[in-house]
Amino acid sequence: MTPRRPLLALAALAALPRAARAQGQQEARIALQTETSSIDPHFALVGANQTIAMHIFDPLIGADANMRPTPGLTSFEQTAQDAWDFTIRPGATFHDGSPVTAEDIAFSLERMPKVPGSPAPFIRMAATTAGIEILDTTTIRLRTRGPDPSLPLHAMTAYIVSKKAATDASTADFNGGRAAIGSGPWRFAGWQPGSQIRLERHDAYWGPKPAFPRATIRPIANDAARLTALLAGDVDLIDGVPPNEIPRLAGRSDTRLAQSPSSRLIYIALDQANDVSPFVTAKDGSPLPKNPLRDPRIRKALSFAINRDLIVARILNGAATPAGQLVPRGFLGYDPEILPPPFAPDRAKRLLTEAGFPDGFRITLHSPNNRYVEDDKTAQAIGQMWARIGIDARVEVMPSNVFFTRAGKREFSAFLIGFGNSSGDAYPGLSQVLMTFNAQRGLGGLNRARYANMAFDALMEQARTETGDLRADLLRKAQGVAFTDDAAILPLHFPNNTWATRAGFAYQPAVEEATLAHHLTPG
Repeated sequence: MTPRRPLLALAALAALPRAARAQGQQEARIALQTETSSIDPHFALVGANQTIAMHIFDPLIGADANMRPTPGLTSFEQTAQDAWDFTIRPGATFHDGSPVTAEDIAFSLERMPKVPGSPAPFIRMAATTAGIEILDTTTIRLRTRGPDPSLPLHAMTAYIVSKKAATDASTADFNGGRAAIGSGPWRFAGWQPGSQIRLERHDAYWGPKPAFPRATIRPIANDAARLTALLAGDVDLIDGVPPNEIPRLAGRSDTRLAQSPSSRLIYIALDQANDVSPFVTAKDGSPLPKNPLRDPRIRKALSFAINRDLIVARILNGAATPAGQLVPRGFLGYDPEILPPPFAPDRAKRLLTEAGFPDGFRITLHSPNNRYVEDDKTAQAIGQMWARIGIDARVEVMPSNVFFTRAGKREFSAFLIGFGNSSGDAYPGLSQVLMTFNAQRGLGGLNRARYANMAFDALMEQARTETGDLRADLLRKAQGVAFTDDAAILPLHFPNNTWATRAGFAYQPAVEEATLAHHLTPG
């Protein structure tokens, strides 16, 4: 009879309600659309990497449901016009049991902008921090360049590492685990690139403990394969649910959906740095004497050729909001008068003619195919729309890890990309995506197209030190320069985020859009 006991046990388990099985489950099994490129939390300021960083490492301060700064690893206060003090909460420890200290914070802030080979550098804290002072073992003071209320906004993505573990450590040391010592809710247990990341619960975590002792995060880029894994019971949670699958999953008894609006802007960036752009030629393939993308009339023409409403309705099944600026409604600096550009192909053709390209030119639009909801389909649709105004548009898609590396090296002429607004204030995003690139001052770190406008920069410099209505007005004016006057980038839409779980599980969605194992619970 002994050999039959496992079969009887399995039969009994199968008879349990799904919720009861979830209650007794020892592992959270998650499938993500996009894989991180590193465990090093300072390697790349992109969404997929930050998602993993948020499991293992704490940022300097937290964020509430509206993405406003809140105490987390530290509490904070402005102690002078140019000074902010951060005090580590009692009992905060790293995964090796050592306490988090002010020296760890200072080390982390100094390391962030210096990681070699970063495709999206963490220079935003350097943009505002003029000095670092350790007041005692648990308190650090950050000096700013004059009054700067944006410092806490940047601190929400300043991940803290262990100085002891990370001194002289390379990104490879984080990927292998030696330096991957954080203070977050999960301990790093292993990473097999292309296969899985294994995590173990940090039982001494200062905040709410994860519901499961272990978590496994698998990258499954293909939408159909990710859905199949969920429906087969191989994983408990997936992100990036395709919009056309939402009605079907909502009607099933064995799945649950969790949804949230997103603050991530999907947009087209256009090379404005190069005299000769790498993927722009005459229609016969011959070189052009100048880069047409430097002309705002050309950028506006490409924008007017895009039917944003059609993309949202047909490709995204209505699960997005057309965009005309960097931030969504409700953010400080949002301008209700900056609307999504209209679909106006005749106007686009006139602008091409005015700019000296009545017959258009050839351009390649690059895009990831596994990072944003229907990113490759959106790029293909835009290529077809550009073709209708006389542009010979080619579209090339690739895995996100390849895409972001190449985008970081500024190898593209036109590319579809996203920016996730990580605070309820327009300044951080505008300063990183559109201000003139300045590594020393930490500005324009994500300005891969190298847009530059002195009037825009001046408004942003004014906004940096202001608060309240004056700050909001300056940010609105800056957005007017970038989007109405210059078409600096081409906003497309803010996608909705949709997750799906097996029945018996619940997922807590958030505007930040990261998929977090500690937000998955039985229920």
